[in-house]
Amino acid sequence: MQQQIQQATSPQQKAQFKNQLNEIHEEISERTQKQLQAFAKKNSEIKQPDSEPDQSLKR
Repeated sequence: MQQQIQQATSPQQKAQFKNQLNEIHEEISERTQKQLQAFAKKNSEIKQPDSEPDQSLKR
């Protein structure tokens, strides 16, 4: 797709390819987000590390 954009001659063609590429990118992002949310629900025991630095590591 990227190659098609570079090879496109008319600005109209380029715009069309870029729009397609953006749509594909959005679709992938949405799917990834849904998969991540599903994973997070299934694996709720996996917690984010605390934002506070671990006090036991300090000397």
